[in-house]
This record gives sequence, structure tokens and C-alpha cells, in this order.
Amino acid sequence: MKTQEKALTLINVFPVEPGSQPQLIDILTRAAQGTMRYQPGFISAHLYRGINGTYVANCVQWRSREDFNTMWAKAEVQVHVAEIHTITKGNPQLYELCNTTMGAEAGVTLTAEHEIVIGRPWRECFDLCSELGLWAEFMPAVRGAKVVKQDGDDQEIELTAEFRGEVLTWRSQRQVLPGLKKIRFWNLTPRDPIKMFGGEWLFEPTGDRETRVRVEHKFELADPSKETVVRAGISQNMVGDLKGMKKYMERAS
Repeated sequence: MKTQEKALTLINVFPVEPGSQPQLIDILTRAAQGTMRYQPGFISAHLYRGINGTYVANCVQWRSREDFNTMWAKAEVQVHVAEIHTITKGNPQLYELCNTTMGAEAGVTLTAEHEIVIGRPWRECFDLCSELGLWAEFMPAVRGAKVVKQDGDDQEIELTAEFRGEVLTWRSQRQVLPGLKKIRFWNLTPRDPIKMFGGEWLFEPTGDRETRVRVEHKFELADPSKETVVRAGISQNMVGDLKGMKKYMERAS
């Protein structure tokens, strides 16, 4: 199944007095933009205003039940819940997608995968990729990388790198998960023609001192005609990054 099919969706319908509808929309918007979007596993939020003024519906998509439960336990989230309860209480229910019918012009999720075998233990490869301060030393396209905010394994990071001939700066969220031998990431500030961009670094031991490093990308485009150009940019950067990582790791072997 595709990632979107595995996602968990919270649908919450709130009854409101007509005069309270704008206030509730403001609370839910602030919660989504100021808190929820930075939580690990958050995919999207869609807020709907009832035409007759007596309902508001909030649909929030999460990557997994685990991500949802982690978010729900956080104090800053419960602050928003308490604020909502001063106006109304909804009927929250969790759903899993079972069927989708897309319009002919709707976008699709594209994938790209690159890999290399490095003659070092997986943990050494993992630790190198986890350390942003070293990226510019072995990734040819990277100009700078730093952690902006960290909460346990979850990080908001800022990267400056060359992509398709331009030097760009963007922010991403990532999860550093040594127990799963992977690092997940998703772009918080995608630029046209990219609508969504994320993926995983995976570290697969193939021996005591050998690791297959794979990078899986998933992305959506606002303009499908740019797919070839975007793919070329991803490939150029990833081939360079992986070769640079291999050379850096094996230089002292």
C-alpha cells in the first residue's frame, strides 16, 4: 500500500453557535499552523466552515497511530483542546482510508530511490548522516546544515544546498531513529514546482563491516511537465551525496 493509504485521519465535527464559528476557526487554524504542523507524522489539515454557520469540520491526516498518540500526549496540544472546549466539544473519530477516486487532473505521488554500499558498519554510517555539521564535508551540494529545534529524536533542520543550479535554503522536519536504522524527513517549505517532498534514509547491514545505504524520496509536483527536471536534480544531488559519503567513510579503512 502507498504511504497515503496507510495514513490515519482524524475527522472532528464541531457544532457551534453561528456567532462562535469565526472564533473556533481561528483557534483551529492557530493550532494547526503554530503547533500541529511541526509534530512528527503530521501530513496535512483541512478545515471546513459549515455553510449555515452552525458547524466546523476539522480533518487532520497523520502518518500513523503512533504519531497521533505521541502528539495527543503533549502539553501544548492539550492547551489547544482546552481552548476549543471553552466554545464547544466535537465528535472526534479516527479513520483509515479504504478507497480513493482521483480526478483526471489530480497530482500523483512520485518516487525516486538511490543506494550505495559502504564498507563500514551501519551505525557509523548512521551517525555520520545524523550529524548535520559534517554534511558539507562530504555532500557536494550542501553549503550549510543545522538543527533549529529538537525534541528527542525529532528535529526541525535548516539546509542550504544547490539544487538544479540554484543555491536554496529550506527547512525540513526529520526523525532520527537508530532503533529502526532509518532517518525520516519531510520538507516544511517546498518551492514550486514541488508541492510535497520527503522520504527516508535507510541503513541496511550486509555484513559486519558493510552497509547498504538507501535513500527513498516521495514527492508531488504542481506542474507535472517539470518531472524530468526535478528528477534530474534529485539524482544529481543524491548520487553526489552517496558517493561523497562512501569516500568519506572509507578513507581511513
